[in-house]
Amino acid sequence: MTHPSDPGNSPRPPAPGPPGGPYGPPPPPHQPPGHIPGPRPSGPPQGGPQGFGPQNPSQEWPTAERSEKGLVGALFDANFNHLVTPKLIKLFYILSLLLISLSALSVVAIGIWVAQLRNGWLLGLIIMCSSPVVWFFEAILARIFMEAVVVRFKGVEYLRVIKDKS
Repeated sequence: MTHPSDPGNSPRPPAPGPPGGPYGPPPPPHQPPGHIPGPRPSGPPQGGPQGFGPQNPSQEWPTAERSEKGLVGALFDANFNHLVTPKLIKLFYILSLLLISLSALSVVAIGIWVAQLRNGWLLGLIIMCSSPVVWFFEAILARIFMEAVVVRFKGVEYLRVIKDKS
C-alpha cells in the first residue's frame, strides 16, 4: 500500500516475461547515444511462447524470392513486386531529349522565317539565339524530373533490401 502523499510509486511485482519487458532488455548504459550495435545474428528472429514466428529453432521464416524479370514479365506482374518504371526511365529520358531538341530546332526555323520578313532580322536573330538557352533549361528540367523519379524508386528498392535482411 502506498502512502497518500506518494501516490504513483506503489511497489509492483516484476512483470512476467523476458527481462526488460516485451521488447527485450534495455541497451547497456555505457554506450554513447546513437551507437549502432555490432552485427546482428543472421537468420530470422526466433519465436517464443507469445506465438509469433516459428516455435522450433530449426524452422525457417518464409522468404520471398525476388528474381529479376524482364520488361514484359514485370509488365504483367499483378502484385507489383517488379517495377517497370526503373527499366523504362532511360528510354523516357532519351525521348525527352529528342523532343526538346526537335522543339529547339523548330524555334531556330521560326527564327529564320522571322528574320526573312521585312525589318524582322533583329527579332529573328534574338529568337535563334534564345533557342540554345531554352534547350538547356528544358534539358535541365527533364533531368531533374527523371532524377526525382529514379530517387523515389531507388528508395523503394533500398527499403525492400532492408526489409529482406531483417
